[in-house]
Amino acid sequence: MEQAYCEALQIAFEFEKNGETFYRQLIDKVTDPFAKKVLEFLADEEIEHVRKIEEFNDSLLGKGGFDFDAECGLELTDRIRVMTQARMKEAEKNVNLNSNDLDIYDVAMLLETKSYELYERALAVPQDEKVETFFRFMLYEEKEHYDLLAYSKRYLEDPAYYFEEYGGWIFG
Repeated sequence: MEQAYCEALQIAFEFEKNGETFYRQLIDKVTDPFAKKVLEFLADEEIEHVRKIEEFNDSLLGKGGFDFDAECGLELTDRIRVMTQARMKEAEKNVNLNSNDLDIYDVAMLLETKSYELYERALAVPQDEKVETFFRFMLYEEKEHYDLLAYSKRYLEDPAYYFEEYGGWIFG
């Protein structure tokens, strides 16, 4: 396995582990229950990314297989939808938003942007097909995480936006 793959996977592994810690720390800093659920969801997603990176790395080293169809399926949008629908069933009509909640979302969106850029840089290096497929999957996941944060922030700022104007893709 080439050194570039090893370095990219090591950086990705550390970044995802730090992301999980980061989201867990933010959960206690937000006041709105919906914001907490989104951050918990993202922390769990980072744990899942770490697991996938470890298993993919092991497969590259010949220490096991990695089922791309099972591990890199694009069902993230469905998982987001299930999480948000469950929260909305519990939701009160009023959002309990603290100004710090929006600031925390901005910081979280920056983290997801940095993750996306990390995988873009990894893809800029010529790769074999397996490595490229894996990094494209991770790139997609980070974009979906960013979108979840952006749409959730918009919901927290103006819940009526989803139900009257936007239609709430994450709630539908």
